[in-house]
Amino acid sequence: MSLMTSLDVLKVNNSEELVGLIEDVVAEIPEIDFFAASPVEKNSYQTLTLDGLPSTAFRETGTLREFQTGTLGTRQVACKYLDASWTLEQAVAQQSDWGEDFAKALQQRTHLKSAFYTLAKQIWRGVANDANGFVGLNAFVDAVVEDGARSMVVRANADAAGSDGSTVYAVRTGIDSCQLAWGSKGAFDEGEVVEQLLYDRDASGETPRTSGAWHYAQKLGGWVGLQVTSKFAAGKIEGLSATSGLTDDLLYQLLERFPASMKPQGLFMSKRSWAQLRRSRTAYNPIGAPAPYVDDFEGVKIYVSDAISNAETYSAASSD
Repeated sequence: MSLMTSLDVLKVNNSEELVGLIEDVVAEIPEIDFFAASPVEKNSYQTLTLDGLPSTAFRETGTLREFQTGTLGTRQVACKYLDASWTLEQAVAQQSDWGEDFAKALQQRTHLKSAFYTLAKQIWRGVANDANGFVGLNAFVDAVVEDGARSMVVRANADAAGSDGSTVYAVRTGIDSCQLAWGSKGAFDEGEVVEQLLYDRDASGETPRTSGAWHYAQKLGGWVGLQVTSKFAAGKIEGLSATSGLTDDLLYQLLERFPASMKPQGLFMSKRSWAQLRRSRTAYNPIGAPAPYVDDFEGVKIYVSDAISNAETYSAASSD
């Protein structure tokens, strides 16, 4: 079954011009194209979660068997407002050799790209990225605990500490795992581009001054959240460092955390981790030739993301 993406959702209730800009931006941010998405009417709602698998069995006729049904729970999904509104001084727009309309379109595209890049970082780091945004996958993965240990986490450099850490995520996407939820049915607040006199303010930011300049301005933003419905939605390798990085062995350990029937569909990593994986293969190459960069691992596609940091702090006890 084909999954809807954010672009599919946003095409429905937004202008052709805005959708064209979003389509252009999404091509540069792999998370937005990868994650399934759904339009939701409410900006906050309850969703069902699968917290435990059911058991079934054969039985002889005339005998009984113990029933263990699937364990369902609920989770609150809160969409948060992603604000891409912008201003542009008219005098600056008038200096453009391609005209003011080009300058305004460029400003709009730049803010949309920044907003979707912020969304990508929020998917991974959640409130550690922006406290006003939604909870990210990092927190959901940490919350999956069995026998007192985080069952979907592989710890790299378990005895080390530093501030040059990075994380690799393995993800399943869909309504039965995790997806983006676009509130207000996926409709962006797309205001008219208006002319507005913006005043300067004093150092306290309170008292308007008499000096100012005319700007173009546009209200632009939408409601978005992350819906997670399975404890097998994602797993991660945490604590990768600049000197001790990603290897095939760590990736195998990560894939082992998922049931065979719930294989992840994507591996997301920084460019540094991607390069470390290639170099680790070169080191074991019989002829010492550089190994090629890889696009997938055991059939799971690799996505290189600028939204994953190489400056996370980590310790021997945990990473954050």
